Amino acid sequence: MNLSRQQIIIISSVVFVILFFVGIFTGVLPGSRMFTQKPPDVTLTVWGIDDKDFLQSGIIDYEALRTNVMVKYEEINPVGYEQKVLNALAAGIGPDVIMFSNSWLLKHFDKIVPVAETQLNKKSLQELFPTVIEQDFAPNDKIFALPLYIDTLGLYYNVDTFDKKGIALPPEDWLDFQNLIPKLMEKNSDGSISKAAAAIGGTNNTVDKGADLLMLLMLQSGAKMTNDDFSVASFAQGIDQSTPGIDALSFYAKFSNPEDIYYTWNESLDYSLDSFANGDTVMIFNYASAKDIIKSKNPFLNFKVAGMPQPYISGKDKAINYPNYWGLAVTKNSQNADWAWDFVLYMTANEVTAEKYLTASVRPPALRVLIKKYAEHPTLGVFAKQALSARSWMQLDANQDTMIFSEMVKSVLNGQLTINEALFQAEREVTEVMQSGK
Repeated sequence: MNLSRQQIIIISSVVFVILFFVGIFTGVLPGSRMFTQKPPDVTLTVWGIDDKDFLQSGIIDYEALRTNVMVKYEEINPVGYEQKVLNALAAGIGPDVIMFSNSWLLKHFDKIVPVAETQLNKKSLQELFPTVIEQDFAPNDKIFALPLYIDTLGLYYNVDTFDKKGIALPPEDWLDFQNLIPKLMEKNSDGSISKAAAAIGGTNNTVDKGADLLMLLMLQSGAKMTNDDFSVASFAQGIDQSTPGIDALSFYAKFSNPEDIYYTWNESLDYSLDSFANGDTVMIFNYASAKDIIKSKNPFLNFKVAGMPQPYISGKDKAINYPNYWGLAVTKNSQNADWAWDFVLYMTANEVTAEKYLTASVRPPALRVLIKKYAEHPTLGVFAKQALSARSWMQLDANQDTMIFSEMVKSVLNGQLTINEALFQAEREVTEVMQSGK
């Protein structure tokens, strides 16, 4: 068949365009990389606290797509993980990519590099992920990390006890929640608690994630946790003639006050996860990750998970939920930051790869498209939907803040300080932590 000169030109142009986009898709051209016949061979080291099996499928797929890249993943014990990363980076031998907590940015932003705008811009970030990701990982328009998943606090409840007490549905707001307390709590003949209605009001010594719950209550109450430049804590301050921080702490602490009608917890009770697993506590607040822990403690416990109670505001949708999750970030030590970010994008922003990770890890999704898909999932649906209304606050050291909040509760429970005194003392201590990093 003889082709005309014009036909040959058209066919050649089409072939060129196809080959150009195939080059982009296959990774010869990640981000704005110039097209080359043979991209350089690259080895990326990745450190994380996840089981290797959670990431392995994505790594295999990535290496098949980017044939010039080899990815080596090292699983590190969560205990001491942060310090090991810091020591390695300080010695100049750190990995290219690290698992990065959603509470680390203020503390460690100077140790990681943001993604190039040609690879991912803010508009695309907002289209791909819920608002909390921008809040945690991109507060100043530079994107420093991307999430593997988003976990949030949920309400775990004992179905058998609810049925026995004639309670058909879990509470949707805090007013309904507190009104359930007298119905669910049981006492011994001496007045001591035999079955707690809920694990709330105690320190972290007895209430797992108690400090996180209190932080959520403050956010739900409208407390401004820090000033605008994240240099000073402000959760004890009044706002528009209201005192949201004081209101939140007062609400939390009343459940441990023996004189209060809603009293249901004290520090002599068993640790909340154990107490719930044993059937001695009806409701607890925890993340999706707690489900397997509870099942391991009591595989026969009949329990479900509901959404977190929200403030009772008639006719208004003001849902706020509290997140805890990890993402991936590229370190300043990386000699191949563009390829490292290419890997991070593939693992987190690629729907197929992200879902493989979720399937292996059994965690709630972070991508909006997967949140929609998992919204009615029997075990992850509650947490998936809550990701859209998750909100956090910028902390320099989340571990220290947790201890400060727990001690704040303790000082109120033992009568050492009033609600106001304890709150302002905690605010000063968190401020000292924040300013210690300057």
